[in-house]
Amino acid sequence: MVNYSKIGYSSLDEYSEDFLDTLLESNHTYEFYVNWEKVYANLEDKVVEISILNSLNKIPANESESKFREIIVNYPEVVPLLPLILAIRNKKVPIFNLKTKSSKKVNFSKNNFDVEEVVDFSIKTGLLDLFNNIDDLYSYLVGTEVGLDTNARKNRSGHIFEGAVGTLLEEKLKNRADLTFMEEEFVSAIDRNKRFDFVIYKNNTPKIVFECNFYNSTGSKPIEVAHAYADLQHEINKTDLVFLWITDGFGWKKMMSSLMNAGENIDFIFNYHMLDKLLDDFLDDI
Repeated sequence: MVNYSKIGYSSLDEYSEDFLDTLLESNHTYEFYVNWEKVYANLEDKVVEISILNSLNKIPANESESKFREIIVNYPEVVPLLPLILAIRNKKVPIFNLKTKSSKKVNFSKNNFDVEEVVDFSIKTGLLDLFNNIDDLYSYLVGTEVGLDTNARKNRSGHIFEGAVGTLLEEKLKNRADLTFMEEEFVSAIDRNKRFDFVIYKNNTPKIVFECNFYNSTGSKPIEVAHAYADLQHEINKTDLVFLWITDGFGWKKMMSSLMNAGENIDFIFNYHMLDKLLDDFLDDI
């Protein structure tokens, strides 16, 4: 059970209420939404191929198939770019045939593609028609990359929250000469290949280990993580270390009972505001 009395609460209910009342609604900074550097970098080495395919928007619709076939035969380097136009990263694209009830993969590798398969794929997916309906393939692909980049938001959300916790630790430790902290750190006292998000050292001896998570929505993942951290707490109990799980986000509003049940063996579960409020006392005790 969360050691609520150790951190200044009179009851588990008081702790739970404070936890819920001070959750962050979001951790989405301006950098969360799109990684523009990544978007442009992904297209930087494809500019020539994009320009070649872009010529198709000047071809009459009734001639686009023959011109497209001519382009991929004479400029095979454009072929790996085709799946990206459909927001697909893979160079081998699976297709299921409803009539034959069988699957095949269309190969878009520069040196190993079948011209007729690629043409057939491009016609049936509407890719070939697209060239007659856009003015600039590069601008279109910028939008495609932005869309694909949204898949990375989940990872960015976690990294942003870790960064916020790291900034807070830096602020709390700046006037404590005997304390330092490290990111992504192994601790030899723990008998597993485990990197902690942060480790606070006192005179070069690890004292507090941190794991950080942020959940904008409910789901099974947070509960799985809670169970994993309960196992981790059991191992940490055999050492002189203190384990702090820093977790936040409105996802916990509908999962608080599950959090308490799953984390009943975890001593300290803080959200970001609680860490800010309570860490100084923790540091005084180590």
